Amino acid sequence: MKNSLGRSLFLSVLVLGAALPAAAAPPDLTESLVPLAAAAERGRAGDEMKWIGDEAVFIAQYDDGEVDVFYQPASEPTYEFAMLFDGVGPGTHLGAVEVCFRQAGADPEIRFEIVVWDDDGPGGAPGTELANFAAHATGVSSLASFSNHSVDFDVATDDVYLGIRMHPVVDPDYRICADRDGIGGSLQPGYRRVNEAGAWATIESTFDPEYKALMLRALFSTDGVVAESLYVPSFLVDTTAPGGTTTLYAVRNISPGVVTVDVEYFTNVGTSQRLDTFVLDPGETITRNLRDVSGLAVGGDGFARGWIQAITSGDPGGDPVLAGDFFQVDVDDNFAVGERMPRGEELCNEASVRFLDFGQPTKLSFLIANPRGTGAGDPASVTFDVMDESGVVIGSGGTIHSSANAFTFDSSAFTAASFGSLRFDFSASGGGFVFAESSADDRFSVGVAGDCQTP
Repeated sequence: MKNSLGRSLFLSVLVLGAALPAAAAPPDLTESLVPLAAAAERGRAGDEMKWIGDEAVFIAQYDDGEVDVFYQPASEPTYEFAMLFDGVGPGTHLGAVEVCFRQAGADPEIRFEIVVWDDDGPGGAPGTELANFAAHATGVSSLASFSNHSVDFDVATDDVYLGIRMHPVVDPDYRICADRDGIGGSLQPGYRRVNEAGAWATIESTFDPEYKALMLRALFSTDGVVAESLYVPSFLVDTTAPGGTTTLYAVRNISPGVVTVDVEYFTNVGTSQRLDTFVLDPGETITRNLRDVSGLAVGGDGFARGWIQAITSGDPGGDPVLAGDFFQVDVDDNFAVGERMPRGEELCNEASVRFLDFGQPTKLSFLIANPRGTGAGDPASVTFDVMDESGVVIGSGGTIHSSANAFTFDSSAFTAASFGSLRFDFSASGGGFVFAESSADDRFSVGVAGDCQTP
């Protein structure tokens, strides 16, 4: 839907910061009705699960965020698709599942089941059915879109299969979305079955040889486990100039005991690049200049970009264990800006931040928990409104579509106004941070974190 600002911001970021090429419309794949072959044993590809926040919550996602193909089931009473979710248990709770659909007819609703199977079938295929949940998706159109469904299942094994049981005779026009690229080219074991009878068949061996993953995602949590995390929402390092811009961070132990801190470095799109572990005595601080940290991906412009998470076991009583700060420093230009590292508990569903333009727009850095992608039908990751300093809304309903967790925009991308505030809604992407950097002549600067606000 076109917003009153007349713009919709799209961000497509690869590991090195290049724009994704425009994709052709995904094709429809229609069931060929060939006899099902016996399921072949498949190796288990590693996942790219990550989570942002202080609860032990993670989103399991094996697709790259862009729909490459649609699978249309045969016209049968039931048709099932299943994909392996490996390493997600035991001792975790499955709380929600997202499924990507499109429909080629006029019916905007589909009723189906979300099903959980054990991986005890022949050759590691789906086996014992552990649970099923009735689901109802509405508003489905000819564009691919995700439908989110709450479920309630305690995972007791390392690996489970999640999938859907469709009823094509009743809903003949529905297709499920699939990915032919995967994350890092990995294939995530996927199967299909007709009428809950006979052997499961691997998708790639009997249906789509280019299959890598179903567009099926799940939210897991760990009850009773508390983690404490701090974030560098965005870092930037100019690797071409020793005196050019770099980012420094410091983490200190503010608890009375010794703590172990894992510091993980991610690309903008959430790919882990490096993990360092530090043991800190009470009151001890570690400081790192990212110019001295090896293994960070560098873009074609010579800059390394990404975000950082520092995580430790939290205090069950809620007392803080860690504190930290970060700075962007440009020695050559006598420029520095910084802030304290925000905590995972400070993720906002909605946030407000001020912008100032003294001849240079305010630079806004974002970190969001679960980017929704930039493919056809993907919802906006962030929506925003613009207000002048008197509080009058001068632009509303703006959107940011992103496939990255961390990204930046100048305030001029949102408005031509020089002074005012921006209100961001991160609820569609599970929460987020925004950090504002205002400067004049690249010398005098101030950094301010956005504030959470009540909707």
